[in-house]
Amino acid sequence: MQNISTSMNRRVFLKSCAAMAGPLLTANSFAATASGDGPPQKQAVWSPVGVFPSYQDEKTGTRIFNLTPGGGENQIIYQTHPMWTRNMEHLVFHSQQEGHGGPWMLEMKSGKTRPVPVESYATGTMTWKNNALYYVADRTLYVLDLIQAFHGEGKPEQVGRLPDACLSISGTVTVDADVSAFYFGGVLRENEAWGVFAIDLKTGEGRMLAETDFQVGHFQANPFTPGSLMFCQETGGDADQRIWHMNINRPEPAPLYKETYGEWVTHEVWWSADRIIFTLWPYDDAHKGLPHGVATADIHTGPEGTMKILSQYPAWHTHGSPDCLWALGDDFERNLWLIRVASGERKLLMQGYNTGKWNTHPHASFTPDSGGIVLNASKNDAAEIFYIPLPAWETLP
Repeated sequence: MQNISTSMNRRVFLKSCAAMAGPLLTANSFAATASGDGPPQKQAVWSPVGVFPSYQDEKTGTRIFNLTPGGGENQIIYQTHPMWTRNMEHLVFHSQQEGHGGPWMLEMKSGKTRPVPVESYATGTMTWKNNALYYVADRTLYVLDLIQAFHGEGKPEQVGRLPDACLSISGTVTVDADVSAFYFGGVLRENEAWGVFAIDLKTGEGRMLAETDFQVGHFQANPFTPGSLMFCQETGGDADQRIWHMNINRPEPAPLYKETYGEWVTHEVWWSADRIIFTLWPYDDAHKGLPHGVATADIHTGPEGTMKILSQYPAWHTHGSPDCLWALGDDFERNLWLIRVASGERKLLMQGYNTGKWNTHPHASFTPDSGGIVLNASKNDAAEIFYIPLPAWETLP
């Protein structure tokens, strides 16, 4: 989750916002089709009924299942990165329980949870193609088969080491669509220079691809196109130019969606081979009158992209379904909204919760089969993970 400060680099953050009431404003809605080979769409082989406790949302009537009942601190993996093993048999998440902090696995058929057996875990990521977890510990890159690990089999294998030029990793790490390389941002000189790095997953060789004069964050490989990388200028708030793109064959970072009217761009995620989804935050009265909300852009129409607003309201996090029919967005009251892409209509899916000491962002994402949504919420005075089977649109109020 991105931390927000009241002292921004060029703007004053609005501490609170409410979802806009009444008819929503839409502009240039579209129906996208995922292109390229892409990650294989996984189909759920389980039903949450009878395995996980559930409740009905008091405002929407939506049936919601609690995947991690019992309290504690459980965090879903960020919506930019994979979190499911093949056929959605296991959900991988982060947790602090039973004296073990780090990645855990949830077997969806049985509801059993087990910690992933990794030592000195610093950061890591799954791939979009297989059940492998690539992670860094003590500047060494390892790979672990998660299914074997869940059943107490298999051991981590060393792949390579961080290049000496990288003082430390900056932001998230990611694996190429063809599982050929492990990418990450790194610090070159403290508070002065950062770099984009790669480790070849066959040879273990590490190298720097490019240098930047800003801190990189939200690093994510295109799940559909090998060698295509997206990252952001990480400021802890707003940036003059948020989203950047590069290709390893042309390793010169360039703006992906070029900001043009001082908008606050944030929480970008790949949606298809040539399209991203992100949000534009209306941080002042002037920008409330300009396009904002859940947006999308085409990365192949020049450096400025072709931006379209899917739903105009004060949105913060967002994600798009793999079948490109649906989008979602939350707001600062932790409400979760479902957006029908073809029409731009928006309906409340789940009301937000902010209880006790917990101030949990949903960080919601669609499941790989486009059949449901997983998210964090604090309904029970804890950071728990919930699953929502996608309801029929007509049943939502």
